[in-house]
Amino acid sequence: MIMLWIAAAVQIAAPQVPVVIDWRAVPVAAGVWSWRPIAGGSEAVFQSSLGVELTLRCNRTARTVSVIRSGAAASLPLTVRTTNLERTLALGGTLPASDRMFDSIAFSRGRFAVEGGGRPRLVIPAWPEAARTIEDCRL
Repeated sequence: MIMLWIAAAVQIAAPQVPVVIDWRAVPVAAGVWSWRPIAGGSEAVFQSSLGVELTLRCNRTARTVSVIRSGAAASLPLTVRTTNLERTLALGGTLPASDRMFDSIAFSRGRFAVEGGGRPRLVIPAWPEAARTIEDCRL
């Protein structure tokens, strides 16, 4: 009886460690990518049943690509994770189109993740629309 009580006390006193799930083990979000030309470039948009979740926008004149997480707080950075790269983006999320992070997105093993900005982690499929927008800014 005493052993049972001690075991129960130890279990109660043990700190709760949060479970961290590797982003590669999380199912990809249900949704679709679309691509469209816009004035001065193009954009790839990932949309779920909740609406637009992520936009990659090419500014052809500046040769930059912006990573835009819908609903993200502008004052908080975003982190992009691919199979071989992790990058925290400065506020605004705009990088030169030649940045290797975009190659990593285009060639990631079927998925990549965007975290931060006060929004939940978004794990999305790496479809050709994202690569097309990136290439539009490199031409």
